[in-house]
Amino acid sequence: MNQTPSNDVTLIGIPLDLGAESLGVDIGPSAFRKRKIVEKFQHAGLSVEDMGDLPCTDRSQLEPGDPLKPYAAEIVRINEQAAKMVDESIKNGKRPVIIGGDHSINLGAFSGAAAAVGGTDQIGLIYLDAHGDMNTPDVSISHNIHGMHVASLMGFGGDELIDVYGQGAKLKKENLLHAGGSDFDQAEIDLIARENLACFTMFDFLKDGLAPLIAMIDDLQKRVPNIWVSLDLDCIDVTYAPGVGIPSRGGYTYREIAAITEYIGKNCNVVGIDVVEYNPVNDDEGKTADLGIELATKLLGTNYSWYTNYMDRNSETGTYAQTQS
Repeated sequence: MNQTPSNDVTLIGIPLDLGAESLGVDIGPSAFRKRKIVEKFQHAGLSVEDMGDLPCTDRSQLEPGDPLKPYAAEIVRINEQAAKMVDESIKNGKRPVIIGGDHSINLGAFSGAAAAVGGTDQIGLIYLDAHGDMNTPDVSISHNIHGMHVASLMGFGGDELIDVYGQGAKLKKENLLHAGGSDFDQAEIDLIARENLACFTMFDFLKDGLAPLIAMIDDLQKRVPNIWVSLDLDCIDVTYAPGVGIPSRGGYTYREIAAITEYIGKNCNVVGIDVVEYNPVNDDEGKTADLGIELATKLLGTNYSWYTNYMDRNSETGTYAQTQS
């Protein structure tokens, strides 16, 4: 690592749902706050500046526009603003935490981070997701932009998405590490093979365990001084994360995703993260939000886990003190 990561965090909510068809992710940021994300971050030793939410226009007030990339103009507008906030946050010595919202917000978040650290040679992306998000408008089956932004970051697809916060690619293809994939479209499979992209799928995990992924994380951190982490909660099995846009059967268990995020946080220079696709409508008493908050603290090199919460409750009631006497 080239520096000690800052404990100063900028929290930015982006209640965007235009990149997807699963309604409900737009209330993700407010639900995270109701689950006390700020207080839990502070308990974990982080200093938090909550910037509130970026205003996003409701789809009822918009025309979809190009059917190959619906709502692209508004998605680009929001991502331009997000990029600027991320850029300024990192340059001010803070680490931005973006809470979504659908995954298309990663387009602006990463673009802003790349600008802040000096360009594509200076940053890598660890992308935790059940899906590839590497489609382009001409080959996408759904035409949802939350499935296109990784391709756009690497310079594939239409200029409108590629040129968010500056012309051209923001991510070198060799600096992408995709992990947790289980559902790829054929066009994404073809792109991964053609461009030799680093992907560690769920099949790879079942076959070889976590050791190869740890080696890939180490390799990326050795090659670039800065890492951005994008966490789509749908890479986690529905048993542990029911509150997502597209629930996953066969994703990471709690043990696995906790280990992965903790390793990244302790061994990489994480300059910022986004946590996306949280859908409170599908959640079970906030369990997905609580897990998302815990994993975010781990990615930032600290921790607020279920055990922390357990000890806090016992401390308040005196149970812990009694068991120690």
